Amino acid sequence: MKKLLSTFARMPKGTLPQFVLSCVVFVAMLVGCDFHGPWEYYPEERDVYTGIYTYGYIVSGESPYICFSKVYELDETSSRDFAFYDSAHVTVKGNFGYRAMGHNSGDGEKDTTLVLWGSDENPNCFEASSSFSGIVGEKYEMEAYFEWDSAGHSAKTTYRAQATIPNAVKVKGLNVPQPDGSYEWIENDGRKTIHIKFLEFPNDMEFVKCAMDYDKSVHGVISILDYDMENSESQATTLNDMFKGFTEKDSMGYTGIALHDPLERKQNLGFTTNTRVGNYYALDTLYLMNMMLPLGRARVEFYATDDAYNDYERKVKESVNDSRIIPESNIENGMGVFSGMSKTVFDFYVDGNGVSIEHIAWRNCENTEGDNSKSWDSRGCRLYQDVACSGMDVYDDEYMYFGGTDWESLNSRAYKAYRNDKYVISKACYASNVKAAMMLDTTKWSVFLPKDISDEEKSEAYADGLKRYCVASNFQNNKIADCFDMYQQCMVSHEKNSCKEYLWNWCADRGWYMGYEQCESALVSRFHLDEQKSSVLEREVDRICEKHSDSMPMCSDWPDPS
Repeated sequence: MKKLLSTFARMPKGTLPQFVLSCVVFVAMLVGCDFHGPWEYYPEERDVYTGIYTYGYIVSGESPYICFSKVYELDETSSRDFAFYDSAHVTVKGNFGYRAMGHNSGDGEKDTTLVLWGSDENPNCFEASSSFSGIVGEKYEMEAYFEWDSAGHSAKTTYRAQATIPNAVKVKGLNVPQPDGSYEWIENDGRKTIHIKFLEFPNDMEFVKCAMDYDKSVHGVISILDYDMENSESQATTLNDMFKGFTEKDSMGYTGIALHDPLERKQNLGFTTNTRVGNYYALDTLYLMNMMLPLGRARVEFYATDDAYNDYERKVKESVNDSRIIPESNIENGMGVFSGMSKTVFDFYVDGNGVSIEHIAWRNCENTEGDNSKSWDSRGCRLYQDVACSGMDVYDDEYMYFGGTDWESLNSRAYKAYRNDKYVISKACYASNVKAAMMLDTTKWSVFLPKDISDEEKSEAYADGLKRYCVASNFQNNKIADCFDMYQQCMVSHEKNSCKEYLWNWCADRGWYMGYEQCESALVSRFHLDEQKSSVLEREVDRICEKHSDSMPMCSDWPDPS
């Protein structure tokens, strides 16, 4: 500051007013011209959206599917397994492909309004009859009306949106990387499965380049990888090399580093928007990283999307992490997206050596470090444990559904496989084996246990297996299982205990389906003992206790929390 004042003092007479005038002119130029700077990008405060969030789509050849979610307060307990609304009416209007049922041939198209109903798996997701399906190029109008509780106030809200189904994309062929750095072009003629040789480290970071054919109706593409437990995963990757010395291979060669969730069947590979930079068009080539490819037969589903989904990715999702982006949604009066899509399925086969995903699932679930207390401690692992221990065939068509493995259904049937003597004898399976013996009401509860285990191990297996059996059977006694004590702990006691916590997890793993009578009691006890704040759960608890006012111990008076 002193130097600046001395500079002014040394200026010749008459220069200072000129200097000041020059500064004023310069500032005026800055203000008058469109000069960009950090002052333009200061985050502006905006209201946080607190309504109902929408995520829905209509795919060509499929019926519409739309999910809604209440935006919860920070201190409010999420209750996605129960309807957040008092009443709802969801419709989709447009021209649909129609498949007639029965002998009368009425296949064709119908311009109509479909009423969507809450799905069996999730009452907050709505679906229509599979007889009606989306048509490429058609526009569809969604309208959803809800009466619901918004932050303690009764609200009536209507949401509307439009979606147009674009044309599907086509995979013309692949440029497959080779060990010498070159690429081999393989045309996709649709008649034979394309084989890809997996490139091991140090070449595993190369990309398989999918040459795409599309038109201007496509505004973006979502890429979804499909795989299952019949696939394998290479261990000769850059990621495994980076952690060499920190991880050890087991007897099957698994290092403990997995790129695919072994208990899932789908993995989102990302979204590519239809953008152009010079002569480069982003959708001309879609990339599959070699390292991410599962070994064996797999497929990628390419979902061509309309402009609404493009805005959702660029302006809604990105606004969560960047406050400079203003969220723009096609949901009138709401937030989220309702999009039109077309699906293209591309099958291929990856040749290489690796570890089976089934082995990865077992190893990931079984934590062999420390006290082993966290083994099988996740929803997927808890449902998978009985299945893995039973030795049953998880690929039997009876237990599969489109889009994933029904672990809940597999778990409920796993004990039947013990009749075929395929069960696994491992310490991780002792409790599952005891539970299976009790489910089958065998001659003795230890029939599926090894003969040479210690009395302590046998006692632990019995206690854990009995708890699992009693909860799964709704505390039904038989000649080798007495569930009286378990019933008192889980269903009668007003104190939190290990039996209650196991029951809560058991019900949560099954989406709190109230068809299981034991889960009604569990919901009541969890609501009170965990002091959950949720108008949705409170309504469910009141409904349960009104129905079982005289027969359910959990509905007796609870102490005043104050």
